[in-house]
Amino acid sequence: MNNKFNTAFILSGGGTRIMIYLGMFAALEQLGIKPDVLIGTCGGAFAATVINTFPDNESRKAYLKSQEYFQFAIKNRLTKDKKLSRIGLLSLKKICDKRNAPFIEDVFNTYLAEISQDFPKDFPLLAATEFSKQIPTLIIGSEILFDPKAIGKERKQQKLYQKVIFTDADTASRINLENTSISSENYRNSAVEKLAKLKTGISMLVSTRVSISDMFYVAPVCLDGKYFAGGAIDLIPIELAKYIANSVIIEEKQSYSPVEESLVRAVLGYSGNKRLEEIQKHAPNYQIDTRNIKKELKGHYLKKTINWKKLEICFDYPKTYAQFRDDMDMQWNYGFEQTMKSIQGKKQTE
Repeated sequence: MNNKFNTAFILSGGGTRIMIYLGMFAALEQLGIKPDVLIGTCGGAFAATVINTFPDNESRKAYLKSQEYFQFAIKNRLTKDKKLSRIGLLSLKKICDKRNAPFIEDVFNTYLAEISQDFPKDFPLLAATEFSKQIPTLIIGSEILFDPKAIGKERKQQKLYQKVIFTDADTASRINLENTSISSENYRNSAVEKLAKLKTGISMLVSTRVSISDMFYVAPVCLDGKYFAGGAIDLIPIELAKYIANSVIIEEKQSYSPVEESLVRAVLGYSGNKRLEEIQKHAPNYQIDTRNIKKELKGHYLKKTINWKKLEICFDYPKTYAQFRDDMDMQWNYGFEQTMKSIQGKKQTE
């Protein structure tokens, strides 16, 4: 394509990494490589929405330290599936079954966290944000291609999900979907349709709610009579980024855990860890290393644990608003510092 963007930044998932992505974006600006297009998946879509809502890094940071966001972040949303006899047993079964999506899984009724589908009500300050208000943006979600009545049936090579790219009409006009598809063997026999689809006319905040709907974590969203699931269908859409931009910046993430790998394989029918290997073969221009995130932010980062007394999954939330604000500052600083370190180190070796 002749009208490529200069630099694409992929904000690739993780509902608790939103402030970290804002720190990364601020560092990229300071380094003189501010992205001119964003691609957001899962929690990264929320960060992209915040970037588009507010005009500068300080106001973006202030929003994620606000009471509005704090009240949303600390609300206990765990469903009945938090019991180890439910989601834990399900995870164990999927770890033991190495097949690629042999059955149509119940992503409609089995999920860990209850999150409202009315994000404009939850986030009134973000509700009016239009796509590409500050910077051209694409948000990744997925359309569910099967009827809920098919749950539990054998898949028989049926394609169950299709990647959806939410954006504005002008940005959509730059994209030829044939040139953004994933052609690896890992995907070929998966439950994912080869070609993505473009969807415009949906607000950023609604698109973000779609993108965070990860299988077994958050329920799908119903739009215009169709169901949509999350950006986990393609957490780091490197093919799309390289097609629309001359330079690509991604996050170098830790490998999928055995549970995460098994759930991706069971629902989407491909290996998440093989996908990470494929992404490296596409040679992104810059990678921001966050593989040590759990160690560096221990105690300042939402942690999923097991309450063995109650035999259920639980989350460790900040106890006070002051602690929450301190945690947000540490996350922002981590994103900023890791970006400076990763990219300055890369430049020194060039």
